[in-house]
Formats: sequence, structure tokens, C-alpha cells
Amino acid sequence: MIQSCCILSLPRAGLKGDSSIFIFGLSMRSNNILATLQNSSLFSGLKKEDLEAISHKTKVRQYFPNDMIVWQGQPSKTLYFIMNGIVAVKSLVRGKENILAYLISGNTFGEVGILENQPRSASVMAVSEVDVLVIQREHFLEIMHKHSKVAIELARILGHYLLQSNRRLTNENKDLQMILLLNAQDRTGSTTLGTLMAKELAETRKTLTAYLEYPIPTRLLKGQQIPHNRTVFTHADGYDILFPEKDEHLPIATQTTILMDKIKQQYSNIVVNIHGKLDDAIYGMLEDATQVIVLSHGTREGLKDVQYLVKELKRNIRVEETSVFTLLTQIKNQEDFEKAKDAADYVVPYMKDFPTFRLQEPTETYPEEISEVVAATVDRLERTNSIGIYIPSTINGNQHFDSSNQREEALKFMAERFGGATCKMGTGVWNSERMGLVGESVYIIHSYITQPDLNRYLDEVIDFMRDMKKELKQEAMALEINRKLTLI
Repeated sequence: MIQSCCILSLPRAGLKGDSSIFIFGLSMRSNNILATLQNSSLFSGLKKEDLEAISHKTKVRQYFPNDMIVWQGQPSKTLYFIMNGIVAVKSLVRGKENILAYLISGNTFGEVGILENQPRSASVMAVSEVDVLVIQREHFLEIMHKHSKVAIELARILGHYLLQSNRRLTNENKDLQMILLLNAQDRTGSTTLGTLMAKELAETRKTLTAYLEYPIPTRLLKGQQIPHNRTVFTHADGYDILFPEKDEHLPIATQTTILMDKIKQQYSNIVVNIHGKLDDAIYGMLEDATQVIVLSHGTREGLKDVQYLVKELKRNIRVEETSVFTLLTQIKNQEDFEKAKDAADYVVPYMKDFPTFRLQEPTETYPEEISEVVAATVDRLERTNSIGIYIPSTINGNQHFDSSNQREEALKFMAERFGGATCKMGTGVWNSERMGLVGESVYIIHSYITQPDLNRYLDEVIDFMRDMKKELKQEAMALEINRKLTLI
């Protein structure tokens, strides 16, 4: 069982009222407001003293389930920052209500129409108890005039919204599934893994699949006797390997961007094996990527490279559209790999004879360790969202109990709706005014899910957690959506 650690500021039943006041009262009015501003991409480039000045122009508002926070068609006079809870963004088109998205703590809404006070393009409703930080339009305009970084970041956000809208209007390939294999180090086995993923996609989706490497094919591919003047080679496993021609008059990043535009029109599945540092072409690929897998070795240096890349990637993707996973391949029988692998999503253990790719030959049977990783990544392609229920191991604050029945119930509940679920144990720490920091074991019931399933079942998940909260006599329980925590 995998152990992890998280720190949760959860008020608990059985404590005196002053504990809840500490967390949701004084803390919200100071530390939580500042933390909300710091976590917002709009204000991420500002100094602490600037954020403290901005905090004095904000107000905290609380909403309960089914409360309407904003209505479609209303003037955009306020910018909202979600401190805690879940909201649903809905639009009314020809009398039919559609859920556009769910937003949780760390998200903002209202930024699109705030510059010109345009009417709200959608309604926003509280799904759970919600705390929001609000800034009035006139105050936000003052902030932008004073801090150019805020205006630049808002322009970037609005530009991303415009790009997404243009893609929907031009009816780009809606079935496109793109995997980026991003090598943090050399010799990770990425050509073998990438071509196997292409094979799996071609077989399971029954649609055209392409594999290519950026910026140039690896030595492994170049040594396979590529037929002369061939830019496309159809492998016996049913996918195409692309060997694009070079144009000496254009930078490699520009060539790749033009190439990717053509590939997206021809193929429904694309696997790109990337070597080298992040550049403009790779950032462009991130806009279309369904899944990014960062590959490295299980060394201390390798883990540092992975952590840096994952952090950089998450700054440039929308987590509800693109999944980021880590994969460690063990190149030698190293002792520290056992510790390192707990930090990875996928692991390929050391193999004395690691299988190599063959251009002219159909794929033979591969070791189970590799086959399982390949199948799991492809299965999760359309499951770009994740959801987790945190189940405590205490009642009334400090009374331990066996939660195995609740865990089994949660596993069954999640599996029935999302096709599968896993359970892992971690250590939760909650803050009590009376007892200080108190630690306990928590169990995280987790599923990777599609956006339609998230829209369809989130209300049921919240109702399930409310029932379990009463059963376990908890004042609050933690729900994780796309690796962000909120309280129910």
C-alpha cells in the first residue's frame, strides 16, 4: 500500500466551537485570504506586501448548495476567487441548461466580462458549501493600472479562452487523443514505450495513429534502415511512423508546429516522443495534448528533473483537459529505486534484457510490467479528470475506529460510477485550537474519470460524502478534484 502525506486544516466534531472559529473565522479573514490571492494565477507575480494591500479591497461571501452566485445575463461587476467548495458553471441555450464546467478552490470566475462590464455569459451555482473572495470591478481596474503583471496575466487567460473558443468553432478533430512522452533524462526506453502506446491506440480505438519523435528521431529509430525518401512508414502493428523532412530555412520549432497542424487533420491518435528542453513547439503541443508522461530514472537527480518539469507543465495546461503523469524506468538494479518509485504514477522495473523496438518486425509479446503500463496510460487517455474521497480513521476528533467498511463502501460506490477505484493510505494532519496539530491515518479512494462522468456524478459523490460525514460524526470531510482539495 502506498503511503503519502498531506496537511489538511479540517475542523472536527467533538471540539469546542472555538476550533471552528479559528479555522473559518480569524484564519479566513487573514491567512486564508492571503493564501487565496497567492494561489491565484492573476496575482502570482506580486509581492506579499502588494497582496496584503489587495486583500483589504476584498470581501468574503458564503453560499450553500443550490445557491445561485451569479446569473447569466447579469452585468459583470465582480471577480470571484473560490476559497473552498465546488461550483457549477451553467449556460441556458434555447431553454436547455448545460453544465460547462465545475470549479473548485483555486479557480476564478467572472474575469471574461469584467473589463467592459459585459453581461455574464453563464450562471454559476454552488454545488457544496462555498466560500468565495470577491473583488469589485472598480477595485480590480485600479489593481491592473497599478500592477502591469496582473493585466498581462489576465490577457493570457483571456487569450486562452479565445483559443479554446476558436477551436470549437472551427470543429477541429474532437476525437483527437495525443500523448506526449517528455524525457527528463536519456535512455528511458521511451521509443519502445511510445511505439507500444501507438500500437495499443491503433488496436483499441480502430482509428488512424501516428508516432513521431521531436526534435529528431533517436538513434534507435535512425538505425532501423528507414526506406529511402520515405516520410511515412506504416508499421506491421497498424500505426504510422513519421519521418518529417527538414527545411533548413525554418527553425525546427516552426517546422514542427506546421507539421503538427497537418498531422492533426489526418490522425485521431498521436504519440510524440520528446527529447530536449521545453521550447515554443512543445508548449504549442501542450494545447492539444490529452496526456503528458514525464519519463526519468529512479535516481535522486532524476526525481529532481521530474519535479521541475511537472511543475512547469502544470503552469501551462488546463488540468481538466490534460493529465500529467510520471513514469520511472529502472536502468540498473539500484537500491534507492524502491524509495523513488512511490513518488511515481507508473514504474517499469529493471530488466536485464529490456525489449527494443524493431521497425521492420511486428511486435512480439512484451513483459507484463511494460504491457500493464502501456495499457494503463491508454485507458486513462480520456480520463483527464481525477476525484478522491478522504476517509478518516477517527471519530469525534481523537477516537480511533476501523473504517474498513466505509472504505469498501466507497470503493464500490466509485467503481460503479467511474469504472474503477483504488485505495491508498496517507497521513492527514488537522489543526485544533484545543489540541494543536493532530495527525491520523487517512484513506484516499481515488478514480480517474472523464469530463462527462464528472458532470454526471459529482452531485452523487457530494451526497455520498455528506451521508458518510454524518455516519462518521465528522464536521467536515475532504474531497479532491484534479489534485485540489476542498471541504464538504
